[in-house]
Amino acid sequence: MPARWPTWMATITEQAPRLAWLILAHDHPQQLGRLLKRLAGGRCYVHVDARASAQTFAAMQAAVPAGMDVQFIARRPCYWGGFSLVSATLDLMRAALADGCAWATLLSGADYPLQTHTDIARFLAAQTTDGFIDIRTEAQFDVRYRWQTWHPQSWHGKPIGKLWQKLQRAVQRLGWRRYPPVAVPQIFAGSQWWTLSAPACRALLAFCEQHPEVLRFFARTAVPDEMFFQSVLMQTSFAPRVLRNNLRLIRWQDGAWSPYTWQDGDIPELLASPALLARKFAPDGRVTTALDQALDGIRNATPDRQPS
Repeated sequence: MPARWPTWMATITEQAPRLAWLILAHDHPQQLGRLLKRLAGGRCYVHVDARASAQTFAAMQAAVPAGMDVQFIARRPCYWGGFSLVSATLDLMRAALADGCAWATLLSGADYPLQTHTDIARFLAAQTTDGFIDIRTEAQFDVRYRWQTWHPQSWHGKPIGKLWQKLQRAVQRLGWRRYPPVAVPQIFAGSQWWTLSAPACRALLAFCEQHPEVLRFFARTAVPDEMFFQSVLMQTSFAPRVLRNNLRLIRWQDGAWSPYTWQDGDIPELLASPALLARKFAPDGRVTTALDQALDGIRNATPDRQPS
């Protein structure tokens, strides 16, 4: 066991891998605290948006359950649809690898596990693959508008950004378009959230170090967090070793810009799902508390329960 890995990891069976939970958060300290408590057994790495106030950040640190070893990494200002979210995720990945994790799972502060930590650890220990990530081609998830034109992060949502996109669309109608770098000849896309083995994470980071032009390219795209990891992984030797399923339960409604928020009446569906985690939950904790009670009841009744 690496020296920096918390001693309470010894409570996990020798067969269970060292799990790292990589959390992107920006508000709702009490919600983060509930999530961290549920993830006890693995080590949690938290990135808090630098745009959150000092008071909010302090409240998040104070919300860490007693006895848990949680690492808050250096903060970056993060913007929806910007490369800053990719940069923060890479920071989390590096921190977890430095501590000797075996698997890393990316989630937000509004997510919640649908299995116990022990069940998830056993499930991952039994895998012969190196990851679970939603990977789709452009025929399945058309994101050409996101990368065939330039999208400066600092212009997102501003009048200059809207004008810039109108100008680019006009030029595109004349046959002009932007092309990806040679190192990433095809763009893949999918959900932002994933679970990857340490070797897959290291391969992804090595690719980034070898091809800095890829980072520069995606830094000028829209919503790169739903393209970057898929596109890079598909250029590594781990492409055939990851399953195109991120094991997340996420419900989208027609025309919505954000996922459906789970309600009390959805508890049976959540419990019946084979997914590892669900997205997303309200910060009041009502549904996640009911989910905790149900999960603990199932665990006590069937101690050998594992995800399918």
